[in-house]
Amino acid sequence: MGPTSVTLFDQGLTQVVQAAVTGLKPKTSYVLVLSSLQKGHGELQSLASFTTNPAGAAIVNAVGPIRQLVQGESKNPRRYLVITTGTAEQTGEVVQVQVQ
Repeated sequence: MGPTSVTLFDQGLTQVVQAAVTGLKPKTSYVLVLSSLQKGHGELQSLASFTTNPAGAAIVNAVGPIRQLVQGESKNPRRYLVITTGTAEQTGEVVQVQVQ
């Protein structure tokens, strides 16, 4: 499984998250999500759906108030980037999780 690199571009009130995803199944649908738990379970919030290319890679972009979502005032403000199988409406198995 290859590494996935993630970059956050601050555009003022909104941010752009760009993920260079590798190591996934070719031509398969996935979702980049924020998870309330480090292992990718718990409350999931979809950021972007994508389909990998024939090499199992993709460049994924999500635009929005990412910092505000991550720094929320909930009882578990920490969020983790996760990639799951499926679609934004129906996420499936966790295939990659953020590491420290």
